[in-house]
Amino acid sequence: MLTQPGFMPADLATPALDYEWDHGIVGKLGDPDEQPARLVKAIWAINYKAKMALALTSLEWVLWRLNGRTDITDPLQRIEAAWASTVDRRYSRALEFKDVRNDVVRKGNPDGLRQTALIRLHYLHFLFAKSRSAVEFESIACVNLAHYVLPASAGFEPWLQRTLAALTAAYPVSASFDNTARTYDHSGEPPIPRAWFESLTVPPDAAADRAAWDAFLRSLNPADNPYLVPANEMRAEGFVGEPYRMP
Repeated sequence: MLTQPGFMPADLATPALDYEWDHGIVGKLGDPDEQPARLVKAIWAINYKAKMALALTSLEWVLWRLNGRTDITDPLQRIEAAWASTVDRRYSRALEFKDVRNDVVRKGNPDGLRQTALIRLHYLHFLFAKSRSAVEFESIACVNLAHYVLPASAGFEPWLQRTLAALTAAYPVSASFDNTARTYDHSGEPPIPRAWFESLTVPPDAAADRAAWDAFLRSLNPADNPYLVPANEMRAEGFVGEPYRMP
């Protein structure tokens, strides 16, 4: 199971959930035409897998904000599987979220934000698995969601600025990326380990990243996480090599 990253404040979940929250706000946060121009520009500048990794990290910020206020076990299992899928999509099952409830969408209810985070994760993971260029928009929406619901005391904005600067330097967008195209071949881009966000290493250290991925994959247990695919099923799907190890 994932643990709260060290770059997040230990008391992240302490402040009251005092952000305004209703269906109109949820819709606006997910509207492509309502995303902040500064985020659109900044996230365009990083490569495809960096967009995905930043989105997953932003959704973790959102979920750890809710720790102790609602059960985040299932969402964290989904994000754990999504991280693994950035190495190979066959690690993760579909992350479709079907239990959508209107009654939780109100100010102060942690399940309203939890639900929105799970819906964003569903879209994000689906688009990534299909190599859709729209991962860029979902990345922007996930970052914007975190920015909206996190208190200023959490330090998300300065963290975001440091992280975007590091991602732009370490994983710049390819000249071949076209966000108006339906799909994008990201197979040539290395997956960014979750641990990289602890160090923001520039330039990337390939050996350290491989070791971080190997440690992460070895820590996973499909028997404990229903969204992870067991090794035998992965092999049946054509996976070559040893599942849950980084080659």
